[in-house]
Amino acid sequence: MLFLFERKESASHPLGSTTMTHLPLSHMHRIHLLSLAMAILVLTQCQSDKPADPNKPEYFLYAARVDDLPLRKKPEKDAIIVAHLAEGELVEGKGEASLNREELPLRGATYRSPYLSVSRLKDGTQSGWAFGAGLLALYAGPRDKAPDPGALQAFIQHLRGLDIHDLSSGLKAWLYVEKHFETAPAPLADAAFQLLEQFLRRMEIEGEIWKVTEGKLPFTEADARAVYQDRFDYSKYAITAAIDSNGFRLAWGEGMFFPVVNWTRLREFFGPRVSPAMQRFIIQRTEEYNHPIYRDNALVVPLEGVAEMAAWWENFNRRYPYFIRRDETQESEAWLRLVLLNGTDDLPVFPAESEEVSQGYRSAWEYVLQRHPKTELARRVKEMADLCASEGWKRTEKVNALRARNLQEYNDR
Repeated sequence: MLFLFERKESASHPLGSTTMTHLPLSHMHRIHLLSLAMAILVLTQCQSDKPADPNKPEYFLYAARVDDLPLRKKPEKDAIIVAHLAEGELVEGKGEASLNREELPLRGATYRSPYLSVSRLKDGTQSGWAFGAGLLALYAGPRDKAPDPGALQAFIQHLRGLDIHDLSSGLKAWLYVEKHFETAPAPLADAAFQLLEQFLRRMEIEGEIWKVTEGKLPFTEADARAVYQDRFDYSKYAITAAIDSNGFRLAWGEGMFFPVVNWTRLREFFGPRVSPAMQRFIIQRTEEYNHPIYRDNALVVPLEGVAEMAAWWENFNRRYPYFIRRDETQESEAWLRLVLLNGTDDLPVFPAESEEVSQGYRSAWEYVLQRHPKTELARRVKEMADLCASEGWKRTEKVNALRARNLQEYNDR
């Protein structure tokens, strides 16, 4: 069974808004910023004497996510600017990333990311380093299988002409996709999905389409329950019919209903057309969005459900190490693993009334060791469980030190 954390700050993001036990505010801000850039790719490459990875794709294609993105001579924020990339401009590279990461503002939010070495498609002689968070990955694979840049540029221009504050822009984007990508090969379908999903998510967050429903839903208690249970009939009201036809659905949080991206529609169109990796990703994410495991700062499924998600994403990341949304999928794996190791505010490993490992976590750790014994998740769980057992399941200095290390390793990713 598949689940997902749903956060009230952005119900569309797979990691939700749950605060972790002892997570500093600055770090939680970083987690939330990931929800604004659900499709950002940060492909790191170890610049050392190690042999080249034979599985690494030879060609990477990106689109600039913001306007006037600097292309610099060196991977530093103060380095000489070679050129400015326009929003939607296509650039290519070999997946080379800087070892250093920097924090820079983009559209009013701060991101921490390395720089990527890229070249402009429209002028192959201009190359340099662009801030990774400012690029949207569209393709990673053989150069001769890359999607048609002309088709992508036409779609990008269409999207740039739409108003993200207008709900009808969702339908206009979808109509273009259905007309031009019906028979698209997998690489082009993957890229089209990336562009459409990013645009719809921008409408959800930056476009503030939540205002469409603010104080305007004529909902009964039965309607609210139907939305919560994912069985609401959107044709019932004109406003909900418009939300549905424009590519969104209703989400619930803190007693409010608001539009979020309809991933079921994304799955139905792109599922049969995209690459195997992207297909698995879309199916999994859709199930997670439709069955969130976290609502209003409370876990609503057993910890075993969290364990299944963590194991699933670990398997996915090992199978597709250069997936174009790997920064996001690796974040899912790492964060869910941290939940199982360190707990959350609403469900701590050490309840205040006892200061002993709760039976729920002891059972979940045993579940992981039995069901997923050969995973990194199991190795980390065994390390924690063995230490806790040797300390009489008490919260000792040694246990606290391991918990602190878990958190630090997560923060240092």
